[in-house]
Amino acid sequence: MSTSTPAPAPARPPRPVRSQLRRVAPLLLLALGVGALLTARGMGLGELTAPGPGLWPAIVAALLTGTAAALLFLDPAEDYESWTVGTARIVAGLAGLALFVVLFDTIGFVVPAALLLFAWLRWLAGESWRMALVLAVAGALVLHLVFVVALGVPFPAGPVDQLLGG
Repeated sequence: MSTSTPAPAPARPPRPVRSQLRRVAPLLLLALGVGALLTARGMGLGELTAPGPGLWPAIVAALLTGTAAALLFLDPAEDYESWTVGTARIVAGLAGLALFVVLFDTIGFVVPAALLLFAWLRWLAGESWRMALVLAVAGALVLHLVFVVALGVPFPAGPVDQLLGG
């Protein structure tokens, strides 16, 4: 009588964390969709004959949630490119845009617009310091003139905006 033990099943190699990064965006979109659904429900959906203010936001949020769920479970990993320096630049550009939104509410339009334009021109477009500075200041002033002065868009007034008559 021999006492042989069966050979252990080959261990499945662990999946690197990096291969799961593709799931981050669908998870964020799924959370956003569920949050928007709850917010829309709180606004009141109404009925089909008398829609409430939350009906269209609920429809859009449901579509967003469904699309995010499909991406999360059905999207193959082969469809994705690997992360590169270019990807990091895109993330940095989006982070700059988020900072612009925060600063826009806090200190007005002109300064955050000039800072964002400068950062994008210098580090994303590769312009020289001088060219980036000139274009950023000129661009922020032109945008102020177009939106605030010519079109009358009510932006939050910061210290520079008040000097320019905003």
